[in-house]
Amino acid sequence: MLSLIFAGEAIFLPAFGLNRYFKTPFMAAFAIDEKDIGDMFVVYGIVAMISYLIGGPLADRFAPRWLMAGSLLATAAGAVYLATIPSLFQLKVLFGFWGASTILAFWAALIRATHDWARHDEQGRAFGLLDGGRGLTAALIASACAFGFGIMLGNADNPTLEMQTTAVKRIAWTYAACNAVAAICVWLFVRESGQVIDPAETPHELPQTTVWQRLGRVLASPAIWLQAVVIIAAYSAFKMMDNYGIYAEDAFGYTSSESAKLVANISYIRAFAAIGAGFVADRLLGVRRTIQLCFVILTISYITFLTMPTTTTMWPLMAANMALSCLGFFALRGIYFAMVEETGTPHHLTGTAVGVISFVGFLPEIYMGVFTGWLITDAREAGDVLVGYRQIFWCLLVMSLVGIVATVVLRRYVGKTDNDSNRAP
Repeated sequence: MLSLIFAGEAIFLPAFGLNRYFKTPFMAAFAIDEKDIGDMFVVYGIVAMISYLIGGPLADRFAPRWLMAGSLLATAAGAVYLATIPSLFQLKVLFGFWGASTILAFWAALIRATHDWARHDEQGRAFGLLDGGRGLTAALIASACAFGFGIMLGNADNPTLEMQTTAVKRIAWTYAACNAVAAICVWLFVRESGQVIDPAETPHELPQTTVWQRLGRVLASPAIWLQAVVIIAAYSAFKMMDNYGIYAEDAFGYTSSESAKLVANISYIRAFAAIGAGFVADRLLGVRRTIQLCFVILTISYITFLTMPTTTTMWPLMAANMALSCLGFFALRGIYFAMVEETGTPHHLTGTAVGVISFVGFLPEIYMGVFTGWLITDAREAGDVLVGYRQIFWCLLVMSLVGIVATVVLRRYVGKTDNDSNRAP
């Protein structure tokens, strides 16, 4: 599990780490703006969506350590290329490459391996441990990088372009090293689980059906689509974290170094939120009710963002509210894949189900970056950048309410299905 945790976070560092924790220096080093970043993530998201769908059946057929180790090494190679400071067009190509290397042979394999690691009544804790551990890993790496970043910039309020570019290069190399180490750990310590390398060795629990038959069965399930809607709402909230640092700079006067440390510090919440949500889901409320509670927390947080004053003296409330929203969406990330077990998805369809749910549920990967970038840039050019942030928070508030409704419908649908099954002769 430790190898899964480390690998599960390391692989996303090159594509997301710089933009999330060091956005201003990242834009300066590559001479890009929020719209350009949005365009890059559109490319990443489109490739990732296709990869989610294809990667699901792959995870049902091949050993996770083969799939995951190769993905980590490919992603590390991309991070090395990032350190050369490529052009905007080359960045878009690189992000398209990462859309495949981080998802195609990795994501469903990671979820399948985690699913197989725990008993059926411990799925909440297993996925909570996975995402909580990933959160702790991300926070530790981010804190170390933010500390080193501050040293490289000399804690200057207005660092030179050369200083920022050098720091960005070194962080990219750090991310590459993390992926290489993670690949070694996965290869050495992740067992082959229930995956199949040779079709002749297909275990008895895997029915002899084609990829299209398995895909058709998954697509016909309303529960799969409802789970996807829940993840769309949750992941939209999570993607806003990419803008928390620059929001602190624009609304509360933070420097780029201070905002990096702020985002790194609140990232520690992820470990406690995800693991805690897993415990609550398994022992107290169940997965679906816990998810509803998390969306309620997000709703309260976005209302606060929309109503609180944006003055420098209010930075403690801003930081506390950021932490509250992180509690909500990190807890959601920790348990939303546990719904696969709770809704009765057959074991041999786990990978395919995860692929379909991810294909639909992670659509914000395509639109959130360009959407938020467009709103922020246009508002900045119009003279009041805070208008853009308020528009984003309104949209996220609506998405949180949609998540609550989807979870209620899912609970009623699964309950009806269970009752129908019990009445069946």
